[in-house]
Amino acid sequence: MLARQETQARSRVELMPLSPTTWRVCNDRYADGDLRRVVGYLQTIDDGYEMLWMRPRPGVVYRYATMDAAVTAITARLELTSDPD
Repeated sequence: MLARQETQARSRVELMPLSPTTWRVCNDRYADGDLRRVVGYLQTIDDGYEMLWMRPRPGVVYRYATMDAAVTAITARLELTSDPD
């Protein structure tokens, strides 16, 4: 099984590997079982990474050159769209 990959403590992003090229993107602000926890799916593409958002609007896709760029952008968006604690 693939190792779970987590970002720095300040980030709300948790990447759960589904395959060598695909991760489930979760918002660690929410507990397992909370429907708001899964925010999308990140996968490698030919020239970088593609994020398919499931929240707040399903089907929105963004592309990033690097994994770090993707996580940074996802973290910023979660800070803007997540419900307050």
